[in-house]
Amino acid sequence: MAFPQDWRSWETQIARLIGQAWLDEALYNRLLNEPAATLRDNGLILEDFVEVQVNQAPDAVPVLRGTEGETVIYEMPLPPKPDNLTDAEISRWLEGRSERFPGGIRASCC
Repeated sequence: MAFPQDWRSWETQIARLIGQAWLDEALYNRLLNEPAATLRDNGLILEDFVEVQVNQAPDAVPVLRGTEGETVIYEMPLPPKPDNLTDAEISRWLEGRSERFPGGIRASCC
């Protein structure tokens, strides 16, 4: 499987993608409707046997699980943008001007 050894790095990339999606409705909708293709298009390599499912719960965390067959399911969190989070806070984090994910929100690993 093409998941990196450093899961924290991979999950940080997904958290950044979620932040970008909170600023871009088209990206959010694409992540929701075509999660695997969107991850691939953004440099996150997935093998063909990895199925991506989206969990939109505000407290969702990433989950990786096997099945009885050869498919591996990656459950990706894609919470809605919190009401108390501003676009400016998200942008600061995406630009690297803030080390912690904004507002104490837990998106993926950060």
